[in-house]
Amino acid sequence: MFLVCFATIELHAQCDISITGRIVDEHDGSALSFASICIESSNKGTMSDDSGNYTLEGLCPDTIVLVCAHLGCETIRDTLVLTEDLVHDFNPEHHTEMLEGISVVEKGSKVSGMQTMSTLENPELHSGESLGEMLEDVPGLNSLSTGGAITKPMIHGLHSNRLLIWNNGVRQEGQQWGNEHAPELDPAIADEIQVIKGPAGVQYGPDAVGGVILIMPNSLPDKFGLGGSMIINGQLNGLGGSSSLILEGRSKKWSALRWRVQGSGKKIGDLNSPDYVLSNTGAEELNFSYAMSLTKEKAALNVFYSQFNTNLGILGASHIGNFTDLERAFNSSVPLEIQQFSYEVRRPYQHVEHELVKVNGTLETSENGKLELTYARQYNLREEFDRHRLSNPERPGLQFEIVTHSLDATHTQRNLGKHRLKTGISGLYQVNTFEGRFFIPGFRKWTGGLFAIDRWTSGSSIFEAGGRLDYVLQEVYLSEQSGFNKYDHRYLQPSLSLGLSKLIGENGKWKLNAGTCWRPPNVNELYSNGLHHGAATYEIGNRHLQAEVSYSLSSGFYYQSESWKLQVEPYVNYMRDFINLIPSFPATLTIRGAFPTFEFQQIDALLCGLDIQAEKSIVDWLKLKWSASILRARDLDAKDWLVQMPTDRSSLALSYEQIKGRYTLKLSPQLAWVNKQWRVPPASDYVAPPDGFFLVGFQSGVKREGKSGVTFLNIEINNLLNERYRSYLNRYRYFADEVGFNLKVRVGHRF
Repeated sequence: MFLVCFATIELHAQCDISITGRIVDEHDGSALSFASICIESSNKGTMSDDSGNYTLEGLCPDTIVLVCAHLGCETIRDTLVLTEDLVHDFNPEHHTEMLEGISVVEKGSKVSGMQTMSTLENPELHSGESLGEMLEDVPGLNSLSTGGAITKPMIHGLHSNRLLIWNNGVRQEGQQWGNEHAPELDPAIADEIQVIKGPAGVQYGPDAVGGVILIMPNSLPDKFGLGGSMIINGQLNGLGGSSSLILEGRSKKWSALRWRVQGSGKKIGDLNSPDYVLSNTGAEELNFSYAMSLTKEKAALNVFYSQFNTNLGILGASHIGNFTDLERAFNSSVPLEIQQFSYEVRRPYQHVEHELVKVNGTLETSENGKLELTYARQYNLREEFDRHRLSNPERPGLQFEIVTHSLDATHTQRNLGKHRLKTGISGLYQVNTFEGRFFIPGFRKWTGGLFAIDRWTSGSSIFEAGGRLDYVLQEVYLSEQSGFNKYDHRYLQPSLSLGLSKLIGENGKWKLNAGTCWRPPNVNELYSNGLHHGAATYEIGNRHLQAEVSYSLSSGFYYQSESWKLQVEPYVNYMRDFINLIPSFPATLTIRGAFPTFEFQQIDALLCGLDIQAEKSIVDWLKLKWSASILRARDLDAKDWLVQMPTDRSSLALSYEQIKGRYTLKLSPQLAWVNKQWRVPPASDYVAPPDGFFLVGFQSGVKREGKSGVTFLNIEINNLLNERYRSYLNRYRYFADEVGFNLKVRVGHRF
């Protein structure tokens, strides 16, 4: 509980003593931000920053009681004699926030700075799932799907190039512009996944209009010896599974060296709807990574390498030969093509490879200063194989290769009085080439940016102000009737952010954030003209598009007591020159078939919404959790609703947990409701939005802690009642139902 320090007036000479220190969790050594530190019976107080550091200045010689309080921790009172500057740390014992026992889904929300973060803290318990699937239960997040095997995250209605994925400290760069281009990374490397909801362009740069997803591996081991984990997954729908293995260690002989190797694989056959096989929806995946760290007293060198490889089947029924059959497919309750179950990934399909090399160095420049430098090279290959072999059967119909070099430098200076200053500079160079039929042209891209963020405390409040300036140059190379032409697109734009976080009483916290963020139009939005193979659409770009700018305001109230947790987060986002991909009529007939047509247009848009999450502890071993998300998205030019936006949804879960000796048991039935998307302009799509649906799920897990490590068994059931439904955010809703009943089993051991 937070303690209110009552004011008294004291007069002393030479009141220039300071106390500095750090607030660290007693159990896992993690920094505790927003802890309250104050002198009992005094108006002197402050809060810890996101690294757990605090400073109290201007103190008089005296004997004081210094009080440390943090939500979920027991309050600590230490008596100190002040005669000179002191360093005094606190190690509170964290209770309500401890990750004790097995959690089938360990999701929470915390505030880092002025931004709200939703956190998936045990990703291994979602092993085998894609990033979009792992995060779809977080309030404010949805999955944009293309069939049952391809998903990508969406935050507050924004996705693709409006979201940044920060993979192990590096901006993930590939062909993320496509609706069906799932993130080219292996979530099995993550120890924690955090989601910043809302614009975060000051620290992370252009494209962070909708938010940032942070993929955070565990720190390399401090203990000597060998450790690791192994997880095996199986699922009934698709008759397949996956596995992952991690080995890590530190040797006493070379104590400065820490290392980790990781690998994972997946094989799934055709998925099934409640009534039929979703033909050619299987997937294959093979990934591995290596990490190494060399550390000295004030410096560290880190090296990371990863490779991601996958083959993804494209629903055969989505590729239609002529207008007549396309109309039949739109009006049919079943796909026009249904084949027997198979593990073979046939045409049409995608082959994707992604390689990341990262070198990172850190240096303690002073007692409170840290310099960090990161270089990364990424290589991404995407091959799309058409349904029909029009020439060489071994060659893809379309191939993209993109190579990205990035360099980032940041410096953090803590304890500048009441201030904490972070500055940085970044640069990126990118080359994209293609082979086969035309969809987007080749291009080169240069970006450069610099930023500064200042955070300071005043009593029970934390303030933050930040600014950033970015320059982007895109050189596009296009073959036209007049010859081979080069087009330059240049952008120079600032990003700004102001924020406030304030404690309210003993159990509450309020925050307010206002900011502006932007992104340049991507090359596909400017120049695409042809069949978007995986999405089964024909897309047309607009080379006159301007930079998209977001002006956002968000607020949040957070309350936590022994029996209640509550978070309420309203937001409003005005998007100037919002780039919108909308259906265009009629459909387009090509030599590869007939496809729905979509065009890029630019409008002004307003997105308003509310995320709510509440948790009630009925008794110590039984909790009830409810969450809901509401979004209203308007086209301000047409004075109508925006298309392709998520609808209202809500979920309810009952969680039973018992700990007996070394064993922990958890059971959790779950209900989810998704409303029909009523808010669309009339006749604005090829097929009207599908009806809403109601899904039942169930999760259970048991964990045993022993001398050799931790062993767990997790059972998950999705769509328990085998409900037949279609999702508005699934592009293949034109042709088929969603996946039916699915039983997943995970067995793992950490040592």
